[in-house]
Amino acid sequence: VEEYKDFASRKSDLERTELQKDKTGVFTGCYAKNPANGDAIPIWVADYVLASYGTGAIMAVPAHDTRDNEFALKYNIPIKWVVKNEANSSDDAKQVYPGLGIIENSSSSETGLDINQLSSKEAGLKVIEWAERTGNGKKKVNY
Repeated sequence: VEEYKDFASRKSDLERTELQKDKTGVFTGCYAKNPANGDAIPIWVADYVLASYGTGAIMAVPAHDTRDNEFALKYNIPIKWVVKNEANSSDDAKQVYPGLGIIENSSSSETGLDINQLSSKEAGLKVIEWAERTGNGKKKVNY
């Protein structure tokens, strides 16, 4: 991981975000626990993720972001689809979909969070309420 960090740090932001480039990364050997469902999420260091994006670590969403999808496919990282495009045909069901839709594969009896079959917007509000109620997060607006 240290060798990879040194390698990636020599690239410019432009080189790291170029859409056509080959994304590289290395698995840290560690996992984070998703508090919403208890799943173990593998932690990777990757060159296409910019330090200036957000406030720290990010969670990739390979089913719903093209760059994350390319990375996950390259490294055989499992992909979980959670937003269904209502207009999708069955042939498009496993294509990258970055838009709004209906939530699926997103319930956990263990944590008490069930947002399946809700619209993306409604589910987002319910997740914020759940995160605040359980101490797993707070609503915050960034500009």
